[in-house]
Amino acid sequence: MNNIKIVKNKKELKSLFNFFASTFYDDAIEFNEHYYTMGERYEEMLKQFEIDNNFIFYIEENGKIIGGITAKNMDLESKKITLSIIAISKNCRRKGYAKELVDHFEKLCNEKGIKNIELGARFRACSLYEKLNYKPSLMVQVFDFSTIDDIKNSNSLNLKIKSEWQGETYGFILFEVDKVSEKYIKIFESNVKTAHAQYIFEKEL
Repeated sequence: MNNIKIVKNKKELKSLFNFFASTFYDDAIEFNEHYYTMGERYEEMLKQFEIDNNFIFYIEENGKIIGGITAKNMDLESKKITLSIIAISKNCRRKGYAKELVDHFEKLCNEKGIKNIELGARFRACSLYEKLNYKPSLMVQVFDFSTIDDIKNSNSLNLKIKSEWQGETYGFILFEVDKVSEKYIKIFESNVKTAHAQYIFEKEL
């Protein structure tokens, strides 16, 4: 096992944030994905750092960060936590680093009495969480002038709704799925303006 390092100060926190942001930006260019600015993620990292910095950690190789992970929404009373960000350098993928980080994350959860982990993932990363026995749901979000009614009207596969919410300019529906499929994403993103679909994973420890 590699030497997992806990973020111990705000300088290390910013270095890890910069690693996350640059890795996601490079992936967005390579895979023709939208790059979402990550300022809010940094604020989430700061909040988690103040609550419990043990849930923000990384792996180094030759003095350079090659992988990292961070949490948010840590709630010891309800025994829940969200795995917020995980990233591995492009040249270090498929070598077991992501699994190592998640395994350590779950170990920390067990030590803290946390029983439920939730996370969101791009389609490219879904296979990792399936292999680690995380259960998927499909979240379809809409923004601005589109509404969850547009999502419902495009539900040609009659997926069962787990939960839904609609505000003034944003809404979402969470669908039950028995497997991860890119087809589900394409159906909604191709037929609903402003729609963004992704998989949400959950695991009970």
